[in-house]
Amino acid sequence: MKNNRLMKNLGKATVAAALLATGVSPVLAATENKTEVKSNKTAAESSSKKTSPSESSKASSSSEASKSSSSVASSSSKKAAKKSAKKSTKKAAKKSAKKSTKKAAKKSAKKSTKKAAKNTKKVAKKTTKKAAKATKKSTKKAAKDTKKAAKTTKKSTKKAAKDTKKAAKTTKKSTKKAAKDTKKAAKTTKKSTKKAAKDTKKAAKTAKKSTKKAAKNTKKAAKTTKKSTKEAAKKASAKSTSASSTSSAK
Repeated sequence: MKNNRLMKNLGKATVAAALLATGVSPVLAATENKTEVKSNKTAAESSSKKTSPSESSKASSSSEASKSSSSVASSSSKKAAKKSAKKSTKKAAKKSAKKSTKKAAKKSAKKSTKKAAKNTKKVAKKTTKKAAKATKKSTKKAAKDTKKAAKTTKKSTKKAAKDTKKAAKTTKKSTKKAAKDTKKAAKTTKKSTKKAAKDTKKAAKTAKKSTKKAAKNTKKAAKTTKKSTKEAAKKASAKSTSASSTSSAK
């Protein structure tokens, strides 16, 4: 009966070792093994207690007979089974622990890589979005500044063109006025020169006429003077002759 139980326990230990090799926790397997052994022992004790005195004595006598023959084999078998189970359990536990550690490490690494990739993707997306937003803002500002500068340049160019046109108009007006004034001055100078020449000619004609008249008057006066002198001389001569005649008569 004890041999059967020992073989049963040995089989269970082998099953536990096999379970450990497949990845079942060694603590759980050992616990289950102990629980099963305990339950088997309890069941055996309870069946032993429930047996009648006659059966008990029979069993006792038969067990006493078999006890002596199987004690050495049982002890040896128990020791070997215990050693084998311990070795198998240790090996299976080591293998299971190694496998579990490797699996957990692989799973953890995969999870960490996945998480890191997700975080990197998230950060990259956020950075790209932020950069795109900043670029859009900068481009919008640059476009606004360019538009403003173009508007200012257009306004300045328009004002400069207007001022140039105004200056050109003023210059043209001034040039026209200067030309007109020069023409007027030239005309006035020509007129004045003509008038001065006319006046000079008139004055020369008047002077010539006056000189001619004066010469004529001088000639006339000389002639009159000569006539008067001649007449006076004649008169004086006549008077002298008359006085001479009077004195002779006396």
